[in-house]
Amino acid sequence: MLQDLIKDLQSTLKSYSQGLAKQNLLVDIPWTMVDGDLNLQRLIFRKDNSLYIVREGEIQESKWEYLPAMNSLVIEVGGKKILMNEIFADGKALLLKKDGGTLEFLAFANQKELPDLRLREYLNDITEYPKRIKDKGERIKRRINRVTVILVLIYLLVFLLIFFSKR
Repeated sequence: MLQDLIKDLQSTLKSYSQGLAKQNLLVDIPWTMVDGDLNLQRLIFRKDNSLYIVREGEIQESKWEYLPAMNSLVIEVGGKKILMNEIFADGKALLLKKDGGTLEFLAFANQKELPDLRLREYLNDITEYPKRIKDKGERIKRRINRVTVILVLIYLLVFLLIFFSKR
């Protein structure tokens, strides 16, 4: 389940986040909520701090505000204000956590960047990428070591051939 993945990876994902402080990562992007029930809901944050919430083609207009001191969004829905803390934002994915002791996450995919809405796979790729690079680096080092050993043996063999051929 996506909620469990976010819970497990939230500290790791924060280190890869570009942050909501760059509001160009947030504004005028069709953020599509990704949940297990496939209930599509889109949020479009506007520059004038209005917020369009789109469900089944119907638009509910709301408001939003960014609080840089907390890396959080205040989202007003139906006259109620909700504080959502940033977990991860990079232009392709937006992960928010409701403030307080709850483990209630909202996961959004930028529909233009991830049209298939495969957020789980995208988040796994982000967190696995450094491991893959490290593994690849170690494989390259092992190959270099093998080549070095082979070259040393070839030089030794050539030296011995030259040495014994002069006798």
